[in-house]
Amino acid sequence: MAAGPKSSDRVLHDFGTCRTTADPAARLACFEKTFDSFEQAVKTKEVTIVDKADMRQARRSLFGFTLPKIDLFSGGGSASGAKEEDADEFSEINTTIASARQVDNGRAEITLADESGAVWRTTDPMKWPPRAGDKIRIRAGALGNYFLFTGGRSYRGMRVR
Repeated sequence: MAAGPKSSDRVLHDFGTCRTTADPAARLACFEKTFDSFEQAVKTKEVTIVDKADMRQARRSLFGFTLPKIDLFSGGGSASGAKEEDADEFSEINTTIASARQVDNGRAEITLADESGAVWRTTDPMKWPPRAGDKIRIRAGALGNYFLFTGGRSYRGMRVR
């Protein structure tokens, strides 16, 4: 696959070209043709329209997973530094526990009650697992570590699904 402009860049370029057309009839024909190709690209999923709320929900649901560095959820970056602001947006989440159970070597497996239904496992042993309905705060630490705060204590943990 040859490297070329992204579909979104190509669509914007095509609409921009139409805007510079002087003849009103030719401009309208250009916009109609460009819109038809844009509509087809959306229908075939070559181009997807995603708003900020969709991106925020996707970033939140992926919190805790190590993903490759791609511009998929960054909005393409901007000169104002919004890209750095977006990267830090989910350095922690606060939610409640749907269920918890003791697993090997005194560790706990915790399922979150939020819409993600994420499952976390402590890497530190716990004397007893938390109860359903307890509050939990999960914070990103340095070097890919995560800290789970529940019951007045902090435990290192990792997301398993």
